[in-house]
Amino acid sequence: MERHQNAQAVREASATQSDGDGVDTRAEFEAWLDKLRPRQPIGARQQAPLVDHLQPDFIVSCTQGSGCLISFEGVLHLEGFISGNIHSESGTLVTGGGLIDGNIDVGAAFIDGSVIGNIRAAERVVLYAEAKVAGNIISPALSTKPGSLFEGDCILHEGMARRLVPLNREMASEFADQF
Repeated sequence: MERHQNAQAVREASATQSDGDGVDTRAEFEAWLDKLRPRQPIGARQQAPLVDHLQPDFIVSCTQGSGCLISFEGVLHLEGFISGNIHSESGTLVTGGGLIDGNIDVGAAFIDGSVIGNIRAAERVVLYAEAKVAGNIISPALSTKPGSLFEGDCILHEGMARRLVPLNREMASEFADQF
């Protein structure tokens, strides 16, 4: 239907073209402009589709006095000021410029902004050049880039299987003999 109307407008424009001087592009422009116009008035409200059956990617729940809790799955990219805790069992948090005032408990954290609070990551934490962290970091791996600031304690924990490996006494005595 829309194509038919546009074709009609172009045919009418062709019929009214001036002889000789140039091409009248007014009709083509008007047809293009019609495509850009909204189908409904701008103030008209559309009914929101039902999404109750869909699993959310992230949830923000706030209660008075205790702050907010942001829960998510997958990857969450945050920029700006956020006051609240962030939680995801296996998700990845990526921060840009801004400030997070709260504790972070995620699968992996890539920080390039400011954090006031503790960071716990099941996989790893990376502090980029603009990162400023005031709090403790608990993770099996920590990487800091030149320029990052970190004030707090770092606990590099490993899996239980690795901790339970018995120490080889022979290797320890060879190492001690070198001193």
